[in-house]
Amino acid sequence: MNKYLTSKVSLQRPLFVRMRPTEIALLLLVLLFGIVLLGITVEEALIQTLFLFVFVTIAGLWLAHNTASKVGDRKLRILGSFWMIKVTVTLILLYLGWLPMLDPSAASWGYDAQRYYQYSQELLANDWNRDSIGLNYFGIVYYYAAIFYIFGVNPVLPALVNAFITFSCIIFIIHAAYSFAPYFNKKSYYISGLVLIPEVLWYDVMTSRETLMAVLLAIVILGVGSVLASVKKANVSGLAIVVSALIGILAVRTSMILSVVVGIVIMVALIRNRRVSGLVLKFSLVALLLGTLLGGTIMQGMMGGIDINYLAKLSALQNFENNVASSSGVNWSDKSIGLLLVPNSLLEMFVFLPVKMLLYLAAPLPNITVSLSGLVGGEYSEWERLMTIPTSVLILLGFPYVLSGSALAWSNRIQFPALLVIPIGFWIIFAAVAGGNMIIHERYRLMFTLLLFACMWLGFTQSHVSSVKRWATLWYGLLAAAADFYMGYKFL
Repeated sequence: MNKYLTSKVSLQRPLFVRMRPTEIALLLLVLLFGIVLLGITVEEALIQTLFLFVFVTIAGLWLAHNTASKVGDRKLRILGSFWMIKVTVTLILLYLGWLPMLDPSAASWGYDAQRYYQYSQELLANDWNRDSIGLNYFGIVYYYAAIFYIFGVNPVLPALVNAFITFSCIIFIIHAAYSFAPYFNKKSYYISGLVLIPEVLWYDVMTSRETLMAVLLAIVILGVGSVLASVKKANVSGLAIVVSALIGILAVRTSMILSVVVGIVIMVALIRNRRVSGLVLKFSLVALLLGTLLGGTIMQGMMGGIDINYLAKLSALQNFENNVASSSGVNWSDKSIGLLLVPNSLLEMFVFLPVKMLLYLAAPLPNITVSLSGLVGGEYSEWERLMTIPTSVLILLGFPYVLSGSALAWSNRIQFPALLVIPIGFWIIFAAVAGGNMIIHERYRLMFTLLLFACMWLGFTQSHVSSVKRWATLWYGLLAAAADFYMGYKFL
């Protein structure tokens, strides 16, 4: 099937000419809703907030139409409608589930995202003096402080910026996915559903670091993978974006650079590139390894963060007593499965890893209780559960497509090497998140959620039905066995 289904001539026409009447009506409704809501509720930096809201709404719509036209799939124009839904849901979730929890005197105060919101304001108020702030990694505080410095201080601004940056990353993933896949068909536009993944919508609202990390990791993995697979030529602008993303990873969550390095090493080993000699790749890889590993220490030293010692971090993952998971602030439930999987040696780390990965996919299941009074009261924990439960259900139901897509990429690695990029990125980051945290929390999952669904799309659009059925049989059998063990352990 021809990869280009439609003409690119429409790209030359102005945005509002390309929009359908229903889309224009939706845009006007979204703008009216946002302007009225913000005009009534925002007390600080109102003009800047209204400007940013209008700008990101229209800019996102332009990106959506531009993507549909460049890729050549008219059905991708639905991205514009999805983007406007995302903007609206972002504001709704912000006001109902996050704003009520931003009072430092609240009983639930102390969540990382709450502290980042407070610390970023303190950093700005103290003329960028970080001495009074106790954090391991300062990068995320500088990020939100920079947003407040540019636009003013209120919780709407970081939500709008996060939503737009995530959407831009999804656009990047879509371009990469269409480039990597040998064919696309009438189902390919389903990748636009990345915009409306429930937990991604939720975490964009708050001042967390996982949203930004998900974006940075995807940019580096897919950017480098595109060049290695000869899908895209290396250029100065692309290199600048990847290097900036690497610096962002070092600043925001330095330990995750290890997964990036491992992922690139695997891609270099498995993806054949005829345009670049093996010697050049080896030298480039050595430079990348040394630069990123040393860069983490230098970066955190400059920002006043903790001293980076990768071996010490690896040791902490094997010692529960010296890990943050053993602190009094972490409440382990009775007969906690997570506590059973706490490793005490390097061997146990690897043995327990597959089970922890399964738990990360399922969390917070089987707990499906959501308090209506908590939702009405604006408790972020209830809103968080409301948005993560459907995401977990989608992941568990659709994971056979992830497996079949990964298997397809592996079996076709010689003929279509680019197919490997998304699965390698997903599985490496997935393993790093599951193995690098003793505490199993859905917000850590966000770092690989977008790549997971992109890998699911790969299996959905490229795999044969028989392959999906085989993997579905194995997968649902595994889930049944896991559920049986869970019931027996918890209630017997």
